[in-house]
Amino acid sequence: MDKFRHKRQIRRACGNSIVEFAPALTILLIFFFFPLLDMLTVLVSYGLCMVLNYNQVHEASLLQRADTENVAGAVRKGIPDQWLNGMGHLVKVQGYPQTEIFYRDGQTGPDKVTDRIVMVRTTVVGSPFLTIPVPAINVPGLNGPMTFQISAERQMENPDYAP
Repeated sequence: MDKFRHKRQIRRACGNSIVEFAPALTILLIFFFFPLLDMLTVLVSYGLCMVLNYNQVHEASLLQRADTENVAGAVRKGIPDQWLNGMGHLVKVQGYPQTEIFYRDGQTGPDKVTDRIVMVRTTVVGSPFLTIPVPAINVPGLNGPMTFQISAERQMENPDYAP
């Protein structure tokens, strides 16, 4: 008789864990896995936007000011178009990347030539990979759009190209 009673107790203890498995798995997926997946895609999106900005600032350091500020030029149109057709497919972009270009003076050398520095600021608005409904709260990257504003500077190859 004790033998059968012992088996029933073991069976009851093991059965409780099976009943609790589905709610535990649901909580893990909804509250941990999917938000972590969204945060991972935010990091990947940010890195890809940095690649876009670095390519733009490199090209802007080689070109004359008129070419960089041209709306249909390489810096503002050509590079973002290539990026959107390549790496930009991994970023859920809303709209078109916005680019601003600024120039400033750098150091003056012993030969009285002042270096010129170009700064490119790129703004990209992206959507989250999975939209997780969080009531009454708008969290960028989880259930709302995220805005990346990335700036980079580089010395002009030819200071005469800058204003």
